[in-house]
Amino acid sequence: MYHPFRRSVPVIAVLIAVLLAASLAAMPSQALTPAAKSPLQVWVYPGNKVAIQPTVYGVNNEWRHITSAEFPAFNAKLRSFGYRLLRFPGGWESEHYDWATNTTPGWSKAPRQTGANATQAKKAGVKAAFVVKTAPYVGNPTTANLNMLKNEARRLVRAHGGTVKHWLIGNEWWLQQGGDRATKLRRYVTVARAIAREMKDANRSINVYVTGDWTAPWEFTWMRNGFAAGWRHVDGVDLHIYAGDDGSATDYRHIPRNLAAIKSRTGKSKILVSEWAATKANSVGTKRALRSVNTMVVIMHTMIRAGVTSMSYWPAPDIAQGIGLVHEVRSGVYRDLPHGQAFRWMANGMTGHSVATTGTPATVASHHTGNRTITVLIPSKELSKQPVTVHFANTNVTQVLSGHVMWMKDPNAIKQAANITGISVTGFDPAKNTVTVTANPATAGRGSSYELIKLVVRYR
Repeated sequence: MYHPFRRSVPVIAVLIAVLLAASLAAMPSQALTPAAKSPLQVWVYPGNKVAIQPTVYGVNNEWRHITSAEFPAFNAKLRSFGYRLLRFPGGWESEHYDWATNTTPGWSKAPRQTGANATQAKKAGVKAAFVVKTAPYVGNPTTANLNMLKNEARRLVRAHGGTVKHWLIGNEWWLQQGGDRATKLRRYVTVARAIAREMKDANRSINVYVTGDWTAPWEFTWMRNGFAAGWRHVDGVDLHIYAGDDGSATDYRHIPRNLAAIKSRTGKSKILVSEWAATKANSVGTKRALRSVNTMVVIMHTMIRAGVTSMSYWPAPDIAQGIGLVHEVRSGVYRDLPHGQAFRWMANGMTGHSVATTGTPATVASHHTGNRTITVLIPSKELSKQPVTVHFANTNVTQVLSGHVMWMKDPNAIKQAANITGISVTGFDPAKNTVTVTANPATAGRGSSYELIKLVVRYR
């Protein structure tokens, strides 16, 4: 049967296509462009400030991995980052360290070549924090072990206390051998109480820190009660803050609450975070390299705002691949990694006061009253072609002094330095005291997500 409509279908289709093309040609060209994104809003409050102590820019010595011969070059690299504090001899090696021989006898991880000695640490050109051991008492609580540790601590302070003012008692007692957690805490309190008294009797000018778990503030009440009158020999608390953004007990957003609880329970305002990092295990997507840097700067800002007075970053060499400050290319030769580059940005540029910020994305800012500048770091994370407007509250901004961006082709790549590019900031509105920049614009010279943007502004 003949159907006229069958032959008319192609004709109608052609007519529709022609009409559509004509109508599109008549439309303004911008109608075809996706609508521009509205800027995200960040507020910086220069008047809401907390002093930044220079010793927050500290680093852990890595006695097991950096030999005594390599230490001068290692220290020179750290000095290029602007570090101000060295924790010595390190972490677990501290519980096995023989100060007289610069060895770790009996330690299963003892290196073939020993690391730096105490003299090298004291001559590094920065302040030092020395760790005295609590092993073997926590695992074997004998009177002989207690007396040995007391005597050693007294000798060390007499030998080094004129130069070294920060003294940390032990390393993570809850991970030592010695029974259940409550038992280990009781034993740690016994030995730490005795050591603290000996050290203070040897030199009243030093600062003595007891260590504990930042995720368990209540244990500090038990510790203080166990010290009883001996608590007067304690000056502060030593914490290891390994944090991320995974919503668990180690999420960095818990830092202000937990540190406030620890200060309240201990009555101590000096907080030395002798190990810290934005770790892969505590982060969504096991972040590393530039992705981890985005979290790192926020964690450091959060700790400073929470009242931390000293810190030492761990690890300096990239032994936990993707979060170290440096990569050892060969013996004694070190290359910057993104965490080290961000550390340098902060240590050299974020001094004076850490100031409050609100809005999205989470942003870090500092206020230097001496030269009337404000430095802002914006972790861009996964934003794409997203304008971000930074508002400077109650501040008459007169000039954007500089803009830089840290980026990588692959923000998750290890053993590679990030690229640092200067950017022209055209979004300055002096009438509103705002600066607008675009995160991850996908333009030439901006090759990744998870950029870190740095702005420096001057105010009147």
